[in-house]
Amino acid sequence: MSYPEAKRLRDIAGRRQRAQRMAKVLVELGRVDLARSRLLDLGASHGLITIELAALAASTVGVDVDAQAIASARRSAQGLSNIDFALASGEALPFASASFAVVICNHVYEHVEDPDALMAEIHRVLVPGGTCYFAGGHTLQLIEPHYRLPLLSWLPRAWASAWLRWTGRGQRYDVSFLMPWRVRGLFTQFASAELASAQMLRDPGGYGIGPAWMAGPLRSLPGGVLRTIALWLPTQVWLLRR
Repeated sequence: MSYPEAKRLRDIAGRRQRAQRMAKVLVELGRVDLARSRLLDLGASHGLITIELAALAASTVGVDVDAQAIASARRSAQGLSNIDFALASGEALPFASASFAVVICNHVYEHVEDPDALMAEIHRVLVPGGTCYFAGGHTLQLIEPHYRLPLLSWLPRAWASAWLRWTGRGQRYDVSFLMPWRVRGLFTQFASAELASAQMLRDPGGYGIGPAWMAGPLRSLPGGVLRTIALWLPTQVWLLRR
């Protein structure tokens, strides 16, 4: 586990805030009835966000490829009846088609070998009309989110790995982001793909993505301008409909 990942796992309050943001986006912008939804959380890690979401959904399953993380998540969820965890890859999910009303794919695509296979599996396990909350970064982020180093994702892979070793934060940079304008290309098989971050910009304080005072100036901007800004934010948030 990387240096910043281990640090963030201790940030329980931050994880709770992220879960609340996901729920707010799904309910307010995606018009999802979470209380009646079976939810799948991809890349659940130690289950901190998954457990928070389970308090809002009818039933919840978290998956991850890290066996130790899944074991930790199961311990944390003991006593909760509507949550389960499975050791699985997002590129080959062990669930029947049309099994979930909601799928959370939060900062996962850059960690898998085949992002297209990941999205195909999300599409497969969603019920018709189901919703995927997709959040992901891009190559041109000023601060790389996993290692908190400036411009790390801009560098050739060998240079990025050398910088990680020099800073003592890892041995090899194996995160694969897309250019900001290419992220949308992952969603071609979905019936619709809505850039939710553009709507979130109209209420940055309410969605926890910026100070509340920004709402006034941003609300006066045309939708097309907001969508352009949203594409270049460090994280793009999309609502995908099967």
